[in-house]
Amino acid sequence: MSVSLLTYVVTFFVFLTSYTLNILSLVLPKWITFVTPNPFYTETNYGLFRLCRSFAKECRVYPSYDAGDCGESKDGYCELWRGAAAGVVLSVILGAFVLIVLLVTMCSGRRKRAGAWATLSGLLILYAIPQAVAMGIIAYLYNTSNTFYIGARYNISFILCIVSWCLGLLLALILPIIASLSPPEYSYLPIQ
Repeated sequence: MSVSLLTYVVTFFVFLTSYTLNILSLVLPKWITFVTPNPFYTETNYGLFRLCRSFAKECRVYPSYDAGDCGESKDGYCELWRGAAAGVVLSVILGAFVLIVLLVTMCSGRRKRAGAWATLSGLLILYAIPQAVAMGIIAYLYNTSNTFYIGARYNISFILCIVSWCLGLLLALILPIIASLSPPEYSYLPIQ
């Protein structure tokens, strides 16, 4: 069982795409959006760390106890929201480790590359799990919390997170399949 250098290079670029999407989902304050209809058009964007409103043209820390985002009627809302944010941050940190392992694997010799797929698959699963949990928490809050009015919808950051963890899991599943189906990268012929 062996994985070729070309496979690791392709994996690197696919993972780099996934990692970029993960960072964008963390940075962009557009997980959930609420738009009020005309004539008083306003747009409110909920991010993992910020809340931005179009009429005020400013962003503030979200969720905040001072702004009343974490009242008594919101059982565990702020803790869950912050847990989702922590999950995405953890995933970004684990993604940096995956990038380092991929770079070291691509720069190493054939023998070390041959078995690196197992470590990488495990790291990719660890990278995807916090994102999936964060996405699930936000979806749960969207469906159960009275913070979001009728008409609120998921926005681009939520979608980027889904695509990112799906790519991570796809890579984690494909690497063992490639390793089991491909012949050894180096083999020798017996001396006659």
